[in-house]
Amino acid sequence: MEKLKSSHLKTLWISIILSVGFVGGVLAIIFGATKGITFLLVIGIIATVLGFYGSPILWIKYGEQFSYIAVLDCIVSDNLLDIDSIATSLGKMPQEVLRIVNYLVTKRYLKGYYVENGKLKPIENEVEDVVVTHKCPNCGATIDTSGQYAVCEYCGVKLKLDKRKR
Repeated sequence: MEKLKSSHLKTLWISIILSVGFVGGVLAIIFGATKGITFLLVIGIIATVLGFYGSPILWIKYGEQFSYIAVLDCIVSDNLLDIDSIATSLGKMPQEVLRIVNYLVTKRYLKGYYVENGKLKPIENEVEDVVVTHKCPNCGATIDTSGQYAVCEYCGVKLKLDKRKR
């Protein structure tokens, strides 16, 4: 939970910096152009472009992370392990909760669980420190995991990994 909250806070600060940079960049362009200060003009253009394109993306990511935190809180604090129960508790669709849970497992914000038949199940005898790289049989993407189960972050296929290949 702390890793996700840290990421959430970092996203907030970067979003604020890019938003302020957008406004400051416009001012720097104006002053750089009118006063003939090329360096200020270039810095203003860079800050404006980064703020214009980057800040909306990061603000959206920041907003999405509230859902991730809410789902993770239901799992960790409320001990809800059924996707439908989590969805009902949060007023979300089960498909959305399942997508979020798969994201949390893939990004290692939620460790020690896998999803099977709409329920979270604890992984027994998981070795936390050993990360093994596998290839997705569906799309060929690289999947890094230390557990027995994994979800491909590109195509969403769920994999039960062979213990002998670990």
